[in-house]
Amino acid sequence: MTRSIVCGVDGSADSEASLAVAARLAKSVGARLVLANVVEYVRSPYAAVGACGPAPVAQAPPGEVLRGQVEAGERLVEQLAEQAHVDRADRRVVTGLAAERLADLADEEDAELIVVGSRGRGGFKAAVLGSVSMSLIGVARCPVLVVPPGARE
Repeated sequence: MTRSIVCGVDGSADSEASLAVAARLAKSVGARLVLANVVEYVRSPYAAVGACGPAPVAQAPPGEVLRGQVEAGERLVEQLAEQAHVDRADRRVVTGLAAERLADLADEEDAELIVVGSRGRGGFKAAVLGSVSMSLIGVARCPVLVVPPGARE
């Protein structure tokens, strides 16, 4: 299997910057680029009660809603690939928790690197839900490149 780089995209300016960096890296090392969008499960703040009280649990949305979100993810990935002129990139839309699913996808694709933007969520959401990039660093089994804002240029 050829070398590959997985790039997580969500449509934010930071993920577009990560795509630009990932595309340049893939081209320079002759790696296959895999664009990935994760349709995240909804976190229900009181779905489970543990020993220490209520804990947030991720739950899959109802089937019809999930299908619509996956279709929107597919359109997003196509649009971003077209805008970045990366016609030869593979496109994937997966469902689940973003960090875990990107790590799993990197394993499936035998990726040597995962590239993500530093912020996809706003400051409030990141503070409450946690940073995908920080979580990904903890669960990925290959190197993770977190592209800071402004690195597109």
